[in-house]
Amino acid sequence: MRFRAITAKLTLRTALHVGSGKASDATDDLVRRDVRGRLLIPGTAIAGALRSIATRLAPRFDNKVCQALNGTPSNDACQCLVCQLFGDVNPREDNDEAVAARLLVYDAVLDTSPSLAIRDGVGIDRVTGAAARRERIKFDYEVVPAGTGFKLRLEIDPKLPADQRLLPLLAATLAEWEQGRGAIGGRVNRGLGALQLSDVQWIERDLNDPDALISFLHDGPPWETTDGNRGWLNEQLKIARGLIKPVRSDNLPVARSWVLAEFVLAATGPFLINDPAQSGRSGFDHAPLLETYATGAKPVLPGSSLRGALRSQAERIARTLATFRAWDSGNDKASRKQKFLDICPACNPLTAKTTDPVASCNSLIKTLPKDERSEFERFGAEDKLCLACRLFGSPWNGSRLRVEDAPFVGEQVKTKVLDFLAIDRFTGGGRDTAKFDAVVLWQPKFRVRLFLENPEPWELGWLALVLRDLHDGLITVGFGAAKGFGECRIENGSLTFGILHDSDVPLPAQDERLVAASQHLLQTQRGESGVYRTIAYDPAAKEDWLELAEGWVKAFDSHVRGFRHAFGLQEDSYFDLSDLYPARVP
Repeated sequence: MRFRAITAKLTLRTALHVGSGKASDATDDLVRRDVRGRLLIPGTAIAGALRSIATRLAPRFDNKVCQALNGTPSNDACQCLVCQLFGDVNPREDNDEAVAARLLVYDAVLDTSPSLAIRDGVGIDRVTGAAARRERIKFDYEVVPAGTGFKLRLEIDPKLPADQRLLPLLAATLAEWEQGRGAIGGRVNRGLGALQLSDVQWIERDLNDPDALISFLHDGPPWETTDGNRGWLNEQLKIARGLIKPVRSDNLPVARSWVLAEFVLAATGPFLINDPAQSGRSGFDHAPLLETYATGAKPVLPGSSLRGALRSQAERIARTLATFRAWDSGNDKASRKQKFLDICPACNPLTAKTTDPVASCNSLIKTLPKDERSEFERFGAEDKLCLACRLFGSPWNGSRLRVEDAPFVGEQVKTKVLDFLAIDRFTGGGRDTAKFDAVVLWQPKFRVRLFLENPEPWELGWLALVLRDLHDGLITVGFGAAKGFGECRIENGSLTFGILHDSDVPLPAQDERLVAASQHLLQTQRGESGVYRTIAYDPAAKEDWLELAEGWVKAFDSHVRGFRHAFGLQEDSYFDLSDLYPARVP
């Protein structure tokens, strides 16, 4: 018998929320703790996040796809590589081929108690740009701060099959976390749970050897050792890269590629992400969100705030293209409006009624029969969703786009105290009881990371247009847009693509120019990150990148033109003033 284990350190790059389902007087959702009150990341959460990555990677190692991906119900055991590691997805007592997990994942418990914080969330009204007061979308939750470290421990069951692809697959999965592409817990696509894996070591003991067995029993827990094989991960990655095969089907959600955009978001003036808890502590009506409540804590731009601003602008762009198409399709207001209702590519995700203007996909899906909705819960509802819900996510489909919390850049935090007073519309003087103040950040900078898995060409074109508008100051972030707050610029941007095979480059079509540009980049700018090969933006190859970007934007325009709403909307907010503000001017 051999004892085999992997140990590592998990360090939070952003705040973490693993919910307990319990509330307190201070917050709606507490983080998970054990019976002794210690903070922890449950082994089930760790195993689930690892399995999700492995399930998408495994089909690139062999031709067998896990039943969790192909969506085909079966009474047979799966027996794919992932199921051999993490346990069969279709366990049955009467099926001897179904196996339990051969990878044991332990809780990551934190002995120390860091300074916890409470995050507030609020929905943004798509028409007014202010808080969605009518829908009352307001909530809060407890988070573990960024920088907190946990110990990770995995043990390999001695009964693990002797398949030579299992450990390379596990190494490729862990490498995603080591390279900073991992996330765990709740609200990961809105900025939380990003982590970094480090200090990976492989520990192995031959317990058939009497001396090794005595040492094993005498020296205490073997996972506390520091003399394990620290080169194991790189050794297995070399094997894993040689096992990668081209994808055999475009319809399966297997791992193909990813894109990572990193940049500094620099505010050009006052900036504020209001934190009600910090406001109560400071005595001001509005105060900025900080990483923790400790003295000297730095500000942070939550991924949820930036994501909401990006989605709102993305919706405007898509609806504008649909408005032009609708305007050109008819000669009267009624026909143009009906055309828009049929092709609107972006819903209002905050609406709850199907009769609301630009009703949400969620509200429309809820009108379907229960059996049909049950199928969506199992296999997703992408065909019923608007383009915005497909990219940014909905209650029925998760998002592949992750916008992380952005840490403050620099050492010195500059703040200003501002007073506000509402003006009485009749007297022109100050309005009683309508005075408030705020502590605002002055021209802060934040380091932003946007990660998109398996990007489609039209998605890349859409995001390129949104980021261009962000850089041009057309998108405001945070509190007080009407007061001149939140205007930003992009600085020091970088773009990196990861692919598993040359055929995985997201090209919009087999255009000779686009193919030539991608091939040139593959030949001149190739690196490695985990099991992926990488292509990073280089100004020396600017023409090739511009060629691809133009193709992505055209793909987005074509995708919007070909889109038709699965339900057909009943009301909108865009053609009521079309006589005064036509979409096109002759």
